[in-house]
Amino acid sequence: MSQSVEDLECCTLFNGLDREGLVTLFELVESETFETGSVILEQGLTYRSLWAVLQGRCEVIRLCGSKNDQQLAILEAGGIFGEMSFLQEAPHSATVRALTTVDAVHLTPDSFEELKSRNLKAAYAITANLVQLLSDRLRRMDTWTCELVDKSENGRHHAEWQEFQSKLYTDWTF
Repeated sequence: MSQSVEDLECCTLFNGLDREGLVTLFELVESETFETGSVILEQGLTYRSLWAVLQGRCEVIRLCGSKNDQQLAILEAGGIFGEMSFLQEAPHSATVRALTTVDAVHLTPDSFEELKSRNLKAAYAITANLVQLLSDRLRRMDTWTCELVDKSENGRHHAEWQEFQSKLYTDWTF
């Protein structure tokens, strides 16, 4: 599929970018199309890019200690993935697989540095949107985890949850 600047507008990650910012960003992102069933990112590997789905649907899946994949999310147009490995060089925490033909763009850290030098306002807007996305995801995870712990048998996981929560909010070693 041939991408256009307007295709980027479906993605909340790019909210707040003016026309000039979108054009600059469009010059720096790489477009890719993935056929149904294709693996876009693989858990455990490292590929540093921030991805935005422009068309199609993909699933985020994770092998969680068992031999079965656990579906974490379905992403559609506007969906974002790869943000953790984009921000911090580390293996991917999940696999992303195309459920339909997926048209996506991705921004590498080097391209983001170029964006900062060419259009700081656009880079700032993307950074602010990324922080909002991560904050929303963390808030949903906190809520879900608390609900899960509250439902556990006789509160047996409360101590584990409190220990985890304490480490999460106080351990800043990277």
